[in-house]
Amino acid sequence: MYNKYRSILCLLTILAPLTAWAAGDFYDQSVLYTLELTFEQMDWWQQLEANYASKENILADLTVDGVVYSDVGVRFRGNTSYITTENTLKAPFNIEIDYVNEDQRLMGYKTLNLINAAEDPTFMREVLYSNTCRQQIPSAKGNFIKLVINGENWGVYANIQQINAELIKDWFPSNDGTRWRAQGIGGGDGGGTGGGNRPPPGNQGPQTPPVNPTQPAQPGGGTEGGGVGDGSAALTWLGDDPNIYEAVYELKNSKLDEPWTGLIQACDVLNNMPLDELTTELDTVLNMDRALWLCAFEIIFHDDDGYVHKRGSDYCLYYEPETERLHLIQYDGNSCMRSANNNWSLFYRADDANVPIMNRLLAIPTYRQRYLAHVRTVLDFYLTEERLYPMIDAYQALIEEEVTLDEKKLESTAEFFTGVDELKDFIQIRRSTLLTQEEVNVPTSAILSVNQTVTQEEDGQSLALAVEVGNTVPVAMVQLYLADTPYGPFVANEMTQESETVYRITLPIHAPGTVLRYYVEATAENASGTITYSPPGAEYDVYTYIVSYGQAENTPIVINELMAKNESTLTDPQGQYNDWLELYNRSEQTVDISGMYLSDKPENPLKWQFPEGTTMEAGTYLLVWADEDSGDQGLHANFKLSSDGETVWLYDTDENGNLLLDSVVFSALQQDQSAGRLPDGQGNFQVLVNPTPLATNQSQQK
Repeated sequence: MYNKYRSILCLLTILAPLTAWAAGDFYDQSVLYTLELTFEQMDWWQQLEANYASKENILADLTVDGVVYSDVGVRFRGNTSYITTENTLKAPFNIEIDYVNEDQRLMGYKTLNLINAAEDPTFMREVLYSNTCRQQIPSAKGNFIKLVINGENWGVYANIQQINAELIKDWFPSNDGTRWRAQGIGGGDGGGTGGGNRPPPGNQGPQTPPVNPTQPAQPGGGTEGGGVGDGSAALTWLGDDPNIYEAVYELKNSKLDEPWTGLIQACDVLNNMPLDELTTELDTVLNMDRALWLCAFEIIFHDDDGYVHKRGSDYCLYYEPETERLHLIQYDGNSCMRSANNNWSLFYRADDANVPIMNRLLAIPTYRQRYLAHVRTVLDFYLTEERLYPMIDAYQALIEEEVTLDEKKLESTAEFFTGVDELKDFIQIRRSTLLTQEEVNVPTSAILSVNQTVTQEEDGQSLALAVEVGNTVPVAMVQLYLADTPYGPFVANEMTQESETVYRITLPIHAPGTVLRYYVEATAENASGTITYSPPGAEYDVYTYIVSYGQAENTPIVINELMAKNESTLTDPQGQYNDWLELYNRSEQTVDISGMYLSDKPENPLKWQFPEGTTMEAGTYLLVWADEDSGDQGLHANFKLSSDGETVWLYDTDENGNLLLDSVVFSALQQDQSAGRLPDGQGNFQVLVNPTPLATNQSQQK
């Protein structure tokens, strides 16, 4: 599963094939879930058609793995994928799990997008592309499902994660900012101008082709073929009036009093700042590196529905209040990797002022070389037969039988198999084509190793870093990019050359709990000034070091037991089955634990604090509900436990220097299975035969 920050000095290899999300996740790529929708309305299909333009849901029950989710909201979704397939029953669906019951979730998710894979006989393109982009930039999870409606097989769908609070929390510190969809021409998801003439279920005979009503362009939209806009929603400068931006950016969610300020400020700096000043200002208002990664993926994978090709349509934006920066999010990848389209240059739209990220940033030598470094990483690690062919083969094995049985699919079974071959051809041909481009083949310097030495000081720790570079391509400069928070922009620090191949820097003392993130940039001594990064996936894959707190020699309070998938064992005071962990006072005295901290994140050790007045008598147990329900009765931490296993820490109070009192590492736990110390208070953590919340752990081992 996705981790927001990489472990200490450990490079997460990007050579390994993409694996499934955590077992039990609804977007597990190795599982084909069956979704059974049951409508009580006899005219449910006609209601869905009538509601297409208004996006109004109708009620249904959804069953997954025998669990019934009552009163979910269902509507048709999509724009082109809906309108261009009006003579079929293979409509794309949006399902709101929480439509009536706001607390109802399907494996943690509240909204589903079932994609009908229009113009993609493989069903794979968006799943493959989104999951690949996800290795570097914010993008949706994706897998496949089988849909059954009122007992009738509706076939295979691509299941693409909704861009909503769940996704934002995967990638950002909070969901407290502002999120937009850059809608460009044609508006947002699922809008439109009418329901069309889809054949009703059970009547699949020849239909009179519908006359599609003319779709008015959104304000600022152009008319270039394929829905390409004029750049109004491509972060171009539209002036200071928020009303103009409202016409081309669809505001999805905001918790800010002035939601448009950050977007307008980023557009102002990006477009109006002189190029020779842009490198000092842009990254304070826009995540420049993430924007370059997004453009590299879109161009290399030939994404027809995205920021670059459509000049600002079909991508999303998030304003992060913690850093006051704007971030681009990949969205809508169903029109990528088509074998007929291998002609885009790596500098596609760089001469187009209506696409300022390409036009303005690639005119700056350091940004151009950063972009090219990312291009080389994508070509080396992502657009490769070694990485993508096994994924395609696994996807095919998973869905092939159901695709064959799918009588409602938009294209034939033969086209499914042909499409798989064409998808592989694209990967091979596109990679070969791009590798011949001149600026890709310029020699780059090699970063051979990055080593750190930690020195313990009275008020924290300092890091000394040594970087070894190769001498085949001489190096002009080595810089360390450093951030001293779990998120936010990096600051460049030039390293001192110690010898021909070794560069060093010593960082100042940082206080315990500080999250240091860093990466290394080597600039070659050649005419191009080519750039190399370590890790090559920077600024997302980076080195991370957390300045540690001291450790208490002895503590009366320990973490004694926990459960990460509580389905029927114990309810909290509100009657809900939630994750829990148990503390134990192994001393002979009452202990005041007010102000102590629990955390499940190494980058945020002081994550949840025990409230004032929390005490534990000698030999007693205390339950903390790990459910993020801080307002409920009882002790409710602001995090949940992962049933796939993780680490939990207990830290002392601020007055006591936040010493580490206890930590436990637990492995994957099944439903209603707990792990605990044997014997109580001192033994190692292990899976227990029976959970024992607020009681002595059983001695038998499983």
